[in-house]
Amino acid sequence: MTTFDQDRRQLVALTDDVLRAHCGLDHLRARLDDDTAHTAALWGRLAETGLVSALVAEDHGGAGLSPAHLSGVLHSLGRHAVPEPFLETAVLATSVLGALPGPVADTWLPRIVGGDALAVVRLGELTPFLPYAADADLLLDLAADGSVRAFTREETEVVPVPSLDPLRPLARVTVTGEGTLLGSDRAVVTRTRSLAVAGAACLLAGAAQRLLELTVEYVGVREQFGRPVGSFQAVKHKAADLAVMVDMATAAALSAFDAVDDPDGASRAAAAKAYAGDAAARANVDALQLHGGIGFTWEYHLHVWLKRVMGLAATYGTTTALRRDLARELLARVTEERRG
Repeated sequence: MTTFDQDRRQLVALTDDVLRAHCGLDHLRARLDDDTAHTAALWGRLAETGLVSALVAEDHGGAGLSPAHLSGVLHSLGRHAVPEPFLETAVLATSVLGALPGPVADTWLPRIVGGDALAVVRLGELTPFLPYAADADLLLDLAADGSVRAFTREETEVVPVPSLDPLRPLARVTVTGEGTLLGSDRAVVTRTRSLAVAGAACLLAGAAQRLLELTVEYVGVREQFGRPVGSFQAVKHKAADLAVMVDMATAAALSAFDAVDDPDGASRAAAAKAYAGDAAARANVDALQLHGGIGFTWEYHLHVWLKRVMGLAATYGTTTALRRDLARELLARVTEERRG
């Protein structure tokens, strides 16, 4: 095992330890009861461990790691249904600010590193609604022409919109001020889109993994005709088929996030998100079916991950939209090769 692999495993282990201690069912239930997803306490814990600042350069107080270090961390965050904007702030926003140095980055990166600020990123048509925008202190608006502008809370109007997943609230954001131009770089926009899509795939695969775990645990203790329902062949086959899909989705998602800087990074991210969407949709259906009536109840906790999966599946590109884009790209490539 390489040092790089050891570092990644240690980061995942650290993430799991923190989330088991501070983001268990009691925390998620409390967030639902209070109708508030983000809390300064949990975000502060993530900042204290250095996870929030992992991708930030050392001269701004971060660890200077690469995105490949965080693929497993994102998977773990999805598995624990963490109600915090880690992908949006700790991955997307820090990557944009790090790629476009200047006064804005010098001001906001130390605040993000310290856990004192949240930031969200708008990526054109890919983000009609922004998760956790109501809690954000900074909006980074990435346009198709490559320009990147930063807007403070005072320069935006945020209107919450109904969200299927209350632990991942959405909002419509309207810019009311001029903002600050950070620069213009199409490569930054393209890379950020790939990070968003691949990162969402990792979160989605993690949530699907948790649905599988909950289902296997339940069918192992639920009895019918004097024996656990998990002992019936039909149930075994369904669980085994789902396990294969979830494992393949996890492999695709993690490898795509690791490869965002490769020439085919955007295509790999789209393919991984589409496949993770399929696996998660299957996990939702099978989990509900194998749980029976209890799976629909508010008192049982399955709904936390059912809603998380459905919300993530529609985030940063739906399965259908991503596959359509991949098909168009492939068709254009084949057409060009034939003409050549």
